[in-house]
Amino acid sequence: MPKYKIIVNPVAGGRTGDRAIPRIERLLSGYGLDFDLVRTERPWHAADLAQEATVAGYDVVVAVGGDGTANEVLNGLMRAKTTLPPQNWGRP
Repeated sequence: MPKYKIIVNPVAGGRTGDRAIPRIERLLSGYGLDFDLVRTERPWHAADLAQEATVAGYDVVVAVGGDGTANEVLNGLMRAKTTLPPQNWGRP
């Protein structure tokens, strides 16, 4: 089973990221997914968390926030210098 790292920027979108956390946890738990959810605490924290997630062997890293959060997570994945295999999300 894949292991997911969910990186949430709690202040994105007027704090909508923070309000979405209980819903995200219920949804992922309902599907029986193996996940860890973490909140960012400072600028560029998402990049550090994404880099650490790849080194720790997470299969999927998810950014929850806005375009800045996505940018930071992608930068962290690139900093990790690991090969990220493409995912075939439901397509044959």
